Amino acid sequence: MKWKISLLIALILGGIAGSEIKDLPGFVIIAYEKTSYEMRLWVAIFLVLLFTILVLITFAVVRSILSSAGRVKSWSGGRSFKRSRKKTIDGMLAFTEGRWKASEDAMISAAKNSDTKLINYLIAAQAAQHQNAEVRRDAYLRQADLAEPTAKTAVRLTQAQLQLQHNQYEQALASLSKLKEETPNHPYVLKLLGRIYEQLQDWDQMISLIPGLKKQQVYRGEELEDFEKRAVAGLLNQQAVMGQVELLNDAWLKLPSQYRKKRCNILTYAQLLIEFKQMDEAESLLRPIVKKQADAQVISLYGNIESSEPASQLAFLESWQKAQTQTPVETFLSMGKIAYYAKLWGKARFFLERALQVDPNAEAYLYMARTLQQLEDDDHANDCFRLGLEYAAAPGSEAEQLALPSGSEDMVSGDVLPKFQRLESKG
Repeated sequence: MKWKISLLIALILGGIAGSEIKDLPGFVIIAYEKTSYEMRLWVAIFLVLLFTILVLITFAVVRSILSSAGRVKSWSGGRSFKRSRKKTIDGMLAFTEGRWKASEDAMISAAKNSDTKLINYLIAAQAAQHQNAEVRRDAYLRQADLAEPTAKTAVRLTQAQLQLQHNQYEQALASLSKLKEETPNHPYVLKLLGRIYEQLQDWDQMISLIPGLKKQQVYRGEELEDFEKRAVAGLLNQQAVMGQVELLNDAWLKLPSQYRKKRCNILTYAQLLIEFKQMDEAESLLRPIVKKQADAQVISLYGNIESSEPASQLAFLESWQKAQTQTPVETFLSMGKIAYYAKLWGKARFFLERALQVDPNAEAYLYMARTLQQLEDDDHANDCFRLGLEYAAAPGSEAEQLALPSGSEDMVSGDVLPKFQRLESKG
């Protein structure tokens, strides 16, 4: 309707102005090389106006065509986006339900027109992983990297996690090492590296991560202590396996001082020293801990030390025991063993009797049997050997009670062991 009104107005104005323009005096001459054109001024004005109108009409037609094409494309694109979004949702549901192939197909099909290509490819990679399709998995991860270059950290973390799940530790280490160079303080990168180093038994690298793990609060409290304990114990045991105590000592001395002051690490090192028969060194390490932080583990370990001066060792443990209001049940067994090492047969028998009253077990019977042999009480020694074997073969309180022969209950009950002639503790 508007164009009709515009055309009517143009005709009216043209009719009014036409008579005036027609009477304008003058000519217009257009010359090009050797050719020239001559026309009345009003004709030239008319041609200019006509050309302008034609240009405007052409522009309007072209714009209308492009606008229509855009609307068609927008409509088509909207439909494609909706289909893609539906496939993405279907793929997520299939992944949640464990239908890996369906999830992978839906995610890849939706990725072409999806505005979440990164998510599509990452989920497809995980679905392929569940099908043990490592080639497709890696291809999807490359597509994810290309689809969202700014999300390299997320892509590489996903890649490392998937490689870890398939026990591809070397490949996972390569992925995470690149990430650590780019984001050295990323908490999850540090955590995954810790897991890989532990699997690869790279204890030095595992220990080097501890300050970063602590600073980034990846682990807290007991978790961090446990991580440190595993790392130090792994390093020390690795050196001990070499069979040279010098390597073990060097590894211990190279540890940062804060690790060498930790109780759990000292106990690990002392245990290995005992295995290498470095008894005096182990005793000097454990004595301060017995004084300050003694518990069942410490007392049991201290009882395994056969130092060059067992009498002094026994005197120290007796003095400590008398100062305590309550001591671990392992105390008497350890004292009995140390008395045995010191060849104080009377004291050994006394403490071992107490140990058997409190906690009868195979080790206590073994040392009692050996002590009785030294006291030339072979009959009772043989009884103790037999009982020790039965305890060792049938662990557990019910089985242990069943293992006792008829009439032997009095050997482990009461204030003394009636079948044995009690000797006063006199060394």
